[in-house]
Amino acid sequence: MPEKFESMRHRAAAALGLLLADVAGAAAPVHDRAGNRLEALIEQPGRATAGSDDGTASPRFCTEDRQWCVRTRRDGDPSAAQLEVEHRPAGETEPRFRYIPMPDPDARASERPWPFIVRMAPRIGAPQVPSDPQQAALENVLVGVVSEASAGYSGGGSGAGKLRLSRLYHQQDGIQIDPDVLMVPADGHAMIRACFGQADEARRASACHDEYSFSMTLTLDPAGQGMPVLRYRTTATRFPAGASRFQDASTKGPLRKRDLRIQTDPTCSYQRTFRFVGGAYVPDTPLRGCEEFTEL
Repeated sequence: MPEKFESMRHRAAAALGLLLADVAGAAAPVHDRAGNRLEALIEQPGRATAGSDDGTASPRFCTEDRQWCVRTRRDGDPSAAQLEVEHRPAGETEPRFRYIPMPDPDARASERPWPFIVRMAPRIGAPQVPSDPQQAALENVLVGVVSEASAGYSGGGSGAGKLRLSRLYHQQDGIQIDPDVLMVPADGHAMIRACFGQADEARRASACHDEYSFSMTLTLDPAGQGMPVLRYRTTATRFPAGASRFQDASTKGPLRKRDLRIQTDPTCSYQRTFRFVGGAYVPDTPLRGCEEFTEL
């Protein structure tokens, strides 16, 4: 693999690190007015204690109090990806396990838990509060999975990831799961084009590849009340300035020194607020079509 593409892959991992949304900086939970809180999950050393591990399971991520843990797993079946949710209610010695299937997983894709959890305040998160006090006392949460697929090109490649959130809540007859209450682009990266000879290299001012990056952060709106209100912020960049995946570079003039910079794309660097409506999260205005950054 060319050194340049390997460098791009490292930068893509750094972009995914934004999705890991400043986990270190988010060590202190973010609270809203209702008492909901967004909490960073901590990656655990070693393997999980339950189930089989055949190399297809991700590391486990847990809350600081270890009441909630998550990991993704395929158990040898590339078409059966799922999120394993481990819940240890206070006072119980054995954990409760729930499994959230991921619809139509791509066998070429990889999954990793979203390294955060939204822990909802008492009496929030379920359509109806259970009359059973034990069920009503159990915590409702939002958990997520990041799925990322990649494609290789001659001298380059691309990757694109999506974040899916699911709601787990307690009812009179036990826990319920609403999958995919939110699905948004999570990250993207691409490196395309190459120089074929000295003339190309001179025309490109030695910047022979176009590079694209997309990242996002998802956090809790501190002013939210009731069901958690989520803030979604994206950042998209391109290099060189003015590069486009949808335009033939050969139709443009030679690159200039002032083009050799990372340029933030104003259209695909934006913010949205998501509110829970009718069983799913809905943005205050539609998301923008940013396929140049979020598609393979």
